[in-house]
Amino acid sequence: MLYDQRTYRSYSASQGLVSFTAGVQETDLFISARSNLSDQARDAIRDVRSVIEGYIRKRPDFKTSLEPIAADPQAHAVIRDMLESARAAGVGPMAAVAGVVAEYVAGLLLEYSSEVIVENGGDLFLQAARE
Repeated sequence: MLYDQRTYRSYSASQGLVSFTAGVQETDLFISARSNLSDQARDAIRDVRSVIEGYIRKRPDFKTSLEPIAADPQAHAVIRDMLESARAAGVGPMAAVAGVVAEYVAGLLLEYSSEVIVENGGDLFLQAARE
């Protein structure tokens, strides 16, 4: 499989923020923050991927279903968010994976930076102190 360069990322740099990429396996994030937090971002990616991959091992239909599946109140918050988003949109839970990964990673990076932008395959999380 060939990698398509995401040229739109070169237009996304924000003044006053440091932009960098962080990836683990198929996850490839473009991030802007007050400083280069690539190590922290990779750790957060590993954490959220572990949650999702562990749930898939427990419940394989989570990965393959094209329709919403039953809620699981005992699941990790990341999984519950995916299940709820899928139910609201009428799609399978993996349709929410890019957004939930961006949100989860950004949430952890906000401990180190008051401004964070995380892009994951077109899904964005943004917390900024300016327009």
